[in-house]
Amino acid sequence: MSGEAEAIDVVNNDLSGANIVMPSEEKLLFADRIFTRLNPPSIGAIPSMIHTKAKIVGGIFAGYAVFWWLTVLQVNNESQFESIFFGPEFMTITIIAPCLVFLGSLLSDFSRELGQLFPGLASGIMFVLSVLYTFEPAIMGLAGDLEMSDALWKTGRLAILCGTVLMAAKLFIDAWLLVWVKEFMENNPGIDDSISGEEVNSEHEIVPETEA
Repeated sequence: MSGEAEAIDVVNNDLSGANIVMPSEEKLLFADRIFTRLNPPSIGAIPSMIHTKAKIVGGIFAGYAVFWWLTVLQVNNESQFESIFFGPEFMTITIIAPCLVFLGSLLSDFSRELGQLFPGLASGIMFVLSVLYTFEPAIMGLAGDLEMSDALWKTGRLAILCGTVLMAAKLFIDAWLLVWVKEFMENNPGIDDSISGEEVNSEHEIVPETEA
């Protein structure tokens, strides 16, 4: 009997040493939220999704740069305009407002995915400032401080620039999250079921049967 007990102890020690070390619950929950949000059809489809989103983001930023160069930088008779919000000129606003949108999008997703308070507050402030900068010329046109056609032309360009950056930022964040999941899966093989709404995979844990 003592020999059988020693054999069982050896088997138990070997099995416990073979168990896979699972990552932290926080990382598993984060990966599960990304899967729920982006809904990749399979693990193997993630690299293709990253490539597609990255390619679209690159194209959007290229179009943004061309549009800004043609409609802002190459305009010689641009009327003078200074914002009442900290006093930047129009050309400076065309840079500040899209940057606020991009940073606000990053902080907003950071706050949502990780449950952080202050990044969400900062993103809200940035979005409000970008909206104020975008529609301020149109409001001043309605108030008679600017010619209406010039005011709408300024607001239209700002709206296109900010909307383009908002779209690119969303795709960029999705691609970055997919890259994180891809690296997480490569570093932690065998947890496919644990981040797709299923229970943690327990196929690697073997419980030895005992005879009655």
